[in-house]
Parts: sequence; structure tokens; C-alpha cells
Amino acid sequence: MATPRPIRSMDPYAEQFWAYTQKKEFRLQKCCDCGKFRWPPGPTCDKCLSDEFEWAAMGGQGKVLSWTTFRRGYFPEYPAPHTVIVLELDEGPLFVAYPVDMEVADLREGMTLSLRWTDGQDKYGEYNLPVFGPVSS
Repeated sequence: MATPRPIRSMDPYAEQFWAYTQKKEFRLQKCCDCGKFRWPPGPTCDKCLSDEFEWAAMGGQGKVLSWTTFRRGYFPEYPAPHTVIVLELDEGPLFVAYPVDMEVADLREGMTLSLRWTDGQDKYGEYNLPVFGPVSS
């Protein structure tokens, strides 16, 4: 049984993102006209207003821009303290995730982290959640 997690927001675009994670593929929506990534995914590019897009494969690495530790519990599935990070992926878009396989005290601005996967389950079913940890040597 997968790890219970808070209920995901689900719409036709989010469904496509989560379908890729079932195969452990990290893909983000990218505008076919101007090349801007759309995260979270949606129907229209906020740069050029195009509705044409593709699901581009991400390389799975990014640099830490910031992080915060929540000292109050917001979801029972994520008891306090719970740390989240904001990464700038190598391809440019920002992505919020949580750090794994490291101590929060070791987080540093600009450090490179790489994609990992952890399991998840909510009312929509089981899925793989993209998380980030130290680059493997």
C-alpha cells in the first residue's frame, strides 16, 4: 500500500502530469509557440496566450533557491516540522518539492539536487511523487 498523502488538485492538465509520474517520468507542460514552461499546467500560456503545448521531459536536476520549514501541521500526512524546497530546474521552471535523503541543516542556496521518487496515495489512487535529494556520485 502506498503512503497516504493530501488530496491532489485534479483537472485534465494535472491528470496528464500524474499519468506520467505513474511511469516515473518527470514531464512539465511547455508552450509549443514560445517555449515557456507552464507549471502548474493549464490550458493557455501566460506569456503568449497560445493553447499549443507538449509534455517535455525534464532532466531531473535543479538548484535550491529557497526552503522553509513548517512548524505547524497543515495536513496530518505531513506532520510538523515539515520542510519544502523551491528548485530552479536546469530547464528553467521553478518546482516545489520536499528534500529526501538529507538533513535540513545541510540545505544550501544554490546546491544541486536530483530527482527521486516516493510513493503516494489519495482519493484518486496511487501515484509516484517527484522529490529531490543529493546528487548521486
